[in-house]
Amino acid sequence: MSEASEQAGEQASPKKTKDAAALRKKRKKKAKPREGVPVFAQRYPRDETLDALLETFERGDYLSVREGAQKLISTTTKPAVRQAAEDLLRRLEPDPLARYLLAIASLLLVFFSIWYFTHRLGP
Repeated sequence: MSEASEQAGEQASPKKTKDAAALRKKRKKKAKPREGVPVFAQRYPRDETLDALLETFERGDYLSVREGAQKLISTTTKPAVRQAAEDLLRRLEPDPLARYLLAIASLLLVFFSIWYFTHRLGP
């Protein structure tokens, strides 16, 4: 019985090594992080105009980024660069929940201001 288990173990071990080798081949090596690029933009394609937009984004000049990204979307022929520019534009948009909360807070301020001035007690 021990010979049978040894033979089964010998047959299984080459298969395991083949599977392990196949897994290693399938895994992609992680690319080195790009210097001076935000974390979310690590997977963006390398393009001179897009890199300039990312530098402008890092400086905080969002108006220039918005204008440059819209121009890049309309002029580029590469779909990956276009998607990256669209993603950059999307990141400049305010959060929809923040918009709704700001609108509700503004309406409450107006309501309570009107309420205060119309329901004052005394002369």
